[in-house]
Amino acid sequence: MAGEDALRAAVLYGPGDVRVEDLPPPEQPEGWALVRSRAVGICGTDKAFYRGTYPLFKKPLVPGHEVSGEVVEGPEDLVGSRVVSEINFACLRCEVCREGLYTHCPRKKTLGIDFDGGMAEYFTAPPWALHPHNMPHEKAFAAEPLAAVLNALQQAPPRPGWAVAVLGTGFMAHLTAQTLTAYGFKPAIVARPDSPKAVFFRRLGLEVLTPEEAVKAASETPGGLGFHMVFETTGSNQGLSIATALARPRGVVHVKSTPGGEAVFSQTLAVVKEIRLIGTRCGSHREFKEALRLLESGEVEPQVTKFRSLEEAPEAFEASLDRESMKIVVTI
Repeated sequence: MAGEDALRAAVLYGPGDVRVEDLPPPEQPEGWALVRSRAVGICGTDKAFYRGTYPLFKKPLVPGHEVSGEVVEGPEDLVGSRVVSEINFACLRCEVCREGLYTHCPRKKTLGIDFDGGMAEYFTAPPWALHPHNMPHEKAFAAEPLAAVLNALQQAPPRPGWAVAVLGTGFMAHLTAQTLTAYGFKPAIVARPDSPKAVFFRRLGLEVLTPEEAVKAASETPGGLGFHMVFETTGSNQGLSIATALARPRGVVHVKSTPGGEAVFSQTLAVVKEIRLIGTRCGSHREFKEALRLLESGEVEPQVTKFRSLEEAPEAFEASLDRESMKIVVTI
């Protein structure tokens, strides 16, 4: 940041405490790129930090990892490019990284989690973690959460003909539903049918069922045993209870929520049914490439409830807690 002494940033000090302040330029390790932030989504983990159900790993913290921006310093072939960033900045040298698990590197820095993120005028990232794109930033920010959805599908994909359900009507649920639809599946959506957000799923031609209706639908799946695969995206500690009830014996439950706290579900039922509970988090290089393809092709369209400026970040966090909000995005 040549010639600049400070930057504006949203800073999270603790539960319910977001302040917009001037900060020193971000830490920029040798060889890393400097990126001008343009659009940052508020995700479930950000909301858990803000609620206080998930303790901060760094205090204070500049949050934000669903981010799209423009490279202003870095490798010549990236400068001036629109990019989205992966969030796990690994060492790429340790045994874990060499095994291909760089998103779990014990030495990694995690953007917007334990390393200051994108809800500031600038952030830094290693060039290998940046993915160029040609979309509006207000759409491209969704590459990170979409890559997280694709990580689940990569680790345990549904088979042709499987009955699939998605729990929740939030942003992650909508990305999951669109992705499954793009891949030829027609998931049942388990949520409150009277939720204003249910309309987004009906536009995809999908049925929105109450948990009670979903139990009945599960009995009507092939063999009457339940759904082969259930995606738990409710953002609630209660979601896993419904997911295990709906899954068939030896079915797969993808756990995507990170609300903090402990989940409440029948462990006995999960064991008796021999359910595979699979927790997945961030996407890697491969999933980011596919996420950008799905977004650029229009097969997945992120639904944003409201855009807020950086100076309105405190109001943006409050708005994100509204159960009727699909996604709040901070533009910079």
